[in-house]
Amino acid sequence: MEINSKYDIIVAGAGIAGIGAAVKAGRMGASVLLVEHYGFVGGMSTAGMVGPFMKHTVHGQPLVRGVFEDIENGMRRQGGMIDNGFYASAFRSSANELLRAASVTVLLHGEIAKVHREGNRLAALDILIDGREVNVAGAVFIDTTGDAQLVYLGGFPWVKGDEKTGLLQALTLFFRMGGIDIQRATDYAKTHQDDFFDWMTYDFDFSKIVSVAGYWSHVRRAIAEKRLPPEIEYIFFTTLPGSGEGSFNTSNVLGLDGSSSPDLTAAELTGRNQVHQLVKLIQEELPGFENAYLVETAVQVGVRETRRAVGDYAVTGVDVRNMHKFADAVARSSYGIDIHGQKDEDSVLEHVEEGEYYEVPLRSLLVQQADNLLVAGRCISSTREGHSAIRIMPTSSATGEACGALAALAVRTGQTLRTVPYAQLQAEISYNLTPA
Repeated sequence: MEINSKYDIIVAGAGIAGIGAAVKAGRMGASVLLVEHYGFVGGMSTAGMVGPFMKHTVHGQPLVRGVFEDIENGMRRQGGMIDNGFYASAFRSSANELLRAASVTVLLHGEIAKVHREGNRLAALDILIDGREVNVAGAVFIDTTGDAQLVYLGGFPWVKGDEKTGLLQALTLFFRMGGIDIQRATDYAKTHQDDFFDWMTYDFDFSKIVSVAGYWSHVRRAIAEKRLPPEIEYIFFTTLPGSGEGSFNTSNVLGLDGSSSPDLTAAELTGRNQVHQLVKLIQEELPGFENAYLVETAVQVGVRETRRAVGDYAVTGVDVRNMHKFADAVARSSYGIDIHGQKDEDSVLEHVEEGEYYEVPLRSLLVQQADNLLVAGRCISSTREGHSAIRIMPTSSATGEACGALAALAVRTGQTLRTVPYAQLQAEISYNLTPA
């Protein structure tokens, strides 16, 4: 394949936000380059095996449609998605189909080596391809790297972690086990409810996702006997119906920065050691796991929080708690504040009352001091509390799609990002803004 020297829009990072941005802009007729450093698309949903999709509905009606719903439908057609759970392989396949249909140029195994900035504009990127730096120019750039990499390399303003302490959320290496006797596992949970989280419900519907979280007595005993590290707090898994498989969101890696290569290396090693210890405990002690086995671990440790751009507006925890609505809304969400506490820090998990939702404004996608750079997904402008709610994949997809639409409109009309009338953008993303 040939990489052109210039594109209308360059999207950095092919997670769900980058896919949403690239597909939307491509559908609107823009020439789009999507750059990804892995050999596949999907980001945390595939490399991190993060799933299922978190709550994004009001009274059962989705708040996010558009490209996100297209990905879901593609996975369902393949038999790779049931309820809100999915297989990483199905996600990759569905996303690839959408990118191909939208005529997006996808460059995998591509690393951003340098950002060329001219005043308040980005002019081009140097991308490491086949061991050499290739210069590619663009009219508009969209940072969906999760780590605000274009913002960082371009010298635009960013923040990281808790505003007072600088702490970052814990990292988690997901893993999947097969051969589980789900009936026996859930029967045990029903008869030992004091050993599980109080948010659990026990009217298990085996045609849908089943979630089990707790096993505190087992974890505490294993820590006391030095069979588990003290960082492990509970065992939490979700199932896909009829599969006999569970996806575990259980390892807990503390004190490391997901935007640092040395720290990520340490996190990978720590996470894989934790998985080894957890699997041994699960197989030996938990009812229903007598014949269970490890299927796979994620390609990389899951990262919840690193850099955030400083934008024209920062979404706050107050916005989330007060169900704030904005005149320039680009996305809606019903997921509450969710902070996986770092060492010496309490975790926070809040729920949005059923029927309520809050909005994400366009201004949080516009980077201060930048005329042609947008951010979407995990690195949009927000406080730490605000970020912890809007970082989930459905909301990330909606913000990515909004960036793709705005960038395509700016290219098509010759306007700047900040002078495109909101009504024009709203018309392009109205399916993500229709109240449920």
